[in-house]
Amino acid sequence: MIFQSIKTGFRKGLETLWFLSKIIIPVYVIVTILKYTPVMAAAGKLFNPLMGWFNLPGEAAIPFITGLFLDEYGAIAAMKTISLSSQHITTLAVMILFCHIILIETALMKKLGLNIGFFVALRFALAIIFGIIIGQLGAVLW
Repeated sequence: MIFQSIKTGFRKGLETLWFLSKIIIPVYVIVTILKYTPVMAAAGKLFNPLMGWFNLPGEAAIPFITGLFLDEYGAIAAMKTISLSSQHITTLAVMILFCHIILIETALMKKLGLNIGFFVALRFALAIIFGIIIGQLGAVLW
C-alpha cells in the first residue's frame, strides 16, 4: 500500500515537473533573450508611464502581459529575468493574480453563461486598483 502511494506520488510529481517546465523554460529563455536586445529597452520606455501608476518600471509590463496570456508560472519566469525589488514583485504578483490567463478564463465564463464584459472589466479594474494601492504603499513601506 505505501509503496503504491510513493510510486503514484513520484509519477504525479514528474508529470507536474514536465508540465511546468514546458511553460517556465521557454518563457525564461525568450525573456532573457529579449533582455539583451533593444526590444526590452523599447518596451520599458513604451510602458514606463503606464507602469509608473503602480510604482513599477516599464519592463514590468512584460511579466504582466505574459501573465495575461499564460499562467502565473509564465509570469514568474518572466519576472525572474528582470531585476525587480521585492516591492515590485509583490505589486506585480497581485495584479497578475487578478487577471491571469484572461483568454482561457473568458472562454470558461462564456461556457458558464456569465457576463464576459462585466467580469473581464471587473478583473482588470481590481488589478489596477490593487496595483495602485500596493505600489504606492510599497513605495512608502519598502
